[in-house]
Amino acid sequence: MTDATWLDLVLPLLAATALLLVPGVVATAALRVGLVARVAFAGVSGVVSIGVAGVLAALVGLPFAPWQPLLPAAVILGVSMLLRRRRPRTDLLPRERVRWWWLVAVGIASTAVVVLVAFAHVPGPDRISQTYDNVFHLSAIAHILQTGDGSSLALRTMIETTRTFSYYPAAWHDLVALTVQLSGAPIPVAVNAAWVAVCAVAWIPGAAWLAQLVARSSDGGIVALIAMPLAACSGAMPFALLGWGSLYPTFVATAALPVAVGIPFAAWIHRRDRPRDAGTIIALVLAFGTACAAVALGQPRVLATLAVILVPFFGAVAAVAFLRAWRAGGRSRRRAVVAVATGSGVLVAAVVVGFLYAVVRLGLFSRPLESRLGGGQARATQSVADGLIQVLTQTWLTGIGTATAPALLVAVATAVGLFALARTPGSRWIVVSFLALAVLFALAAGSDAVVTKLLTALWYKDRYRLSSGLPVLGVALATVGILFLARLIGRRAVRWRPAIAAVLAVATTATAVLALGATSAATGFVFRLPSVHAGDAVVSRTEAAFFARSSGIIPAGERVLGDPWDGSALSAVFGGREPVFAHVNGQFDADRLVLAYNLDEIGSNPAVCRALDALRVRFVLYDPHQLDGGDPSGNHFPAVHRAVDHGLFERVSRAGDTVLYRIDQCGPLAAR
Repeated sequence: MTDATWLDLVLPLLAATALLLVPGVVATAALRVGLVARVAFAGVSGVVSIGVAGVLAALVGLPFAPWQPLLPAAVILGVSMLLRRRRPRTDLLPRERVRWWWLVAVGIASTAVVVLVAFAHVPGPDRISQTYDNVFHLSAIAHILQTGDGSSLALRTMIETTRTFSYYPAAWHDLVALTVQLSGAPIPVAVNAAWVAVCAVAWIPGAAWLAQLVARSSDGGIVALIAMPLAACSGAMPFALLGWGSLYPTFVATAALPVAVGIPFAAWIHRRDRPRDAGTIIALVLAFGTACAAVALGQPRVLATLAVILVPFFGAVAAVAFLRAWRAGGRSRRRAVVAVATGSGVLVAAVVVGFLYAVVRLGLFSRPLESRLGGGQARATQSVADGLIQVLTQTWLTGIGTATAPALLVAVATAVGLFALARTPGSRWIVVSFLALAVLFALAAGSDAVVTKLLTALWYKDRYRLSSGLPVLGVALATVGILFLARLIGRRAVRWRPAIAAVLAVATTATAVLALGATSAATGFVFRLPSVHAGDAVVSRTEAAFFARSSGIIPAGERVLGDPWDGSALSAVFGGREPVFAHVNGQFDADRLVLAYNLDEIGSNPAVCRALDALRVRFVLYDPHQLDGGDPSGNHFPAVHRAVDHGLFERVSRAGDTVLYRIDQCGPLAAR
């Protein structure tokens, strides 16, 4: 493992940005929108194009390649052109009257703030998040690169080895794999580049576009200049998801949420202002489907966050429409009653289907509810009141359990924004949605009651997943709060200089709180790289470098055996040799189970050699440490340790604690 400098991030960052923007711009070419919306829509559409391309390439037998996302993008463009009755007559938003280069410059500066906060304590871009979830994510990227299969329909077969199809959302892993192919960067560098690129072209412009919609009475360009720095300095998104997990798929899906939330709102605004412009509404309906697909291809469970945010909006729109039709009487009233009855029936049917799925598929009643969702991510560690105070003061939990200092200026701006929108007809639903997410977060973090588990089950009762949804609306709220205060200063006319000065003060103090406090320190700890002894991390520097050198000993096409809890699961990431166990958890086939539980019987049990031959294994990677102290549910790979402790294999090479052993008892592997 070599030491990379942060300059080595530039080329893969450009590659990841191009992979998102180029197909995204093609897919959204039919929409007539401002610059901020153009970038946000393109970033989200790029996620969809990449995820869909991975599925389609696998179905037709093509190895996954960087040019393929252009095909789904062209299809999206073609469909949008066919569905529109005519070209939309006007922009969806007030014109962005500031110079375009100001928007670009502030967007780049905001991205730089994200990089500063996230990686202030990380020496180089080749570091990995040393966390449980990231073992799977890194192995999945290596699996795509080795097999050429980037399909979400089969990604989970990497750890469910008895199945041909097993869904796991692959958009994140596909983006990183294509970044590796396009830039030639190592997987760890490509991971960090892709993370920054998603922040730059999806999260930051998406949050700014939603703020433009919410503050639609103000100039869209100025609103974006205020909102983009605020999106870059929220502790709950994107930083908490980087330190906890690390939850890269959830991060991608959450980055797409502002666009997914904003599109129905934009359609409602546009329909109200220009009821005859059907072309724009049809284009927005297609765009909403694309945004939902981006969320689903990132992490489908984030659709639950989208639902919590949009249910109050759709409820408010439906209530207004029903009351208008009721007052009109006659046929309009009858249609309204039928629509309410139909909608109620669909809602009841959805609840019944969801309940049956929970009973039949998830085994809702197979064990008591109170015994579920009790793992580390779900266990309450504070009170519900503490969670509400954290939302009120913009104090956010980090991935290692510490909390940031309060971002008081952001808190004030958000509170003022809540007050302003509560007084604004057509925008009160935002207040309801934000408060609903706040309550769910506080419950997940502060209560282990059965009702809490039911309410937060779709998020695994994970406070980090729930808290990451709050900035989706929080950025717009803080932006509105700053504009509201600027209007007070200007006596109903917004004075831009005070507004810009205010956002600079808010963003600077919030960034300092994160960078000098718990957020940067937490990510620095998660991305630590022990020198020789890995301790409770996944791998050490010595171990990762040893994996790379071992590829010169282990023949290509052979797998390597090891306990995945000791870092051997990453042998493909650092050494290009596929591990027998690519993750610390999974549902493995009979041959793998024989090696996990009976490897030490190699001299007396013929099934061991048969399994080694079937999986093409003749080498064992071994390191005495275990990630986070080992599997809390028990040791599921005991025979690997017993075989090494009994000295059954020939030692070939060693570096620090890590040893490569050769298995001689079964003879050489047959040639393919």
